[in-house]
Amino acid sequence: MTKESARKRLQDFYFLLFTFGSGLFYFCFYLASITFALVMTVIFVGIPLLASVLRTTHTFVQYERIQTKVYTDISIEPILTRTKGGRDKWIKAREAILNSSNWRAVFWLMQKFFIGVISLICAVILYVAPLAFIVTPILFQYLKIYLLGFYVNSWEKAICVMIAGCFLVWIRTRIGNSLVQIVGMYTRSMFKAIKG
Repeated sequence: MTKESARKRLQDFYFLLFTFGSGLFYFCFYLASITFALVMTVIFVGIPLLASVLRTTHTFVQYERIQTKVYTDISIEPILTRTKGGRDKWIKAREAILNSSNWRAVFWLMQKFFIGVISLICAVILYVAPLAFIVTPILFQYLKIYLLGFYVNSWEKAICVMIAGCFLVWIRTRIGNSLVQIVGMYTRSMFKAIKG
């Protein structure tokens, strides 16, 4: 394995973890802030708050574009920045709330949580588990190791687990980068949906 391929695999692992972290953040942030803003609309404080929350979509979508370019080399055209005029705050709040691209962006950013969960599972199975499985013949002598419901207490079981780890490494070399590209294509689809 060359140094460049090892760096690329580590970069793919980071991107899968980043996808989970950012998806979790977007889901929690928008769920909590939009719910709070809708509750506060009863006393009219929620309307500017909701507008402010919806204005954050542009920043987060651009951040996703940059991260996708850095980790996957998938180029995505940026969304044009919004013009800031000197209009009334209530008119700007109304425009932000009624802008359908803001709501589409919220939907796609919150949906990234589910993509992130799948990315986390894939990262653990393809990047962490093989290393743990491969070192099992060394560790089972010193630690009690339970894998997939059975206790690894003999050399035969430890060697079988090590072979399974080598098989997972082989699978990772075949599909690891493809998973990262699929997540990158999700970001591209998000941009198309927001623009359209």
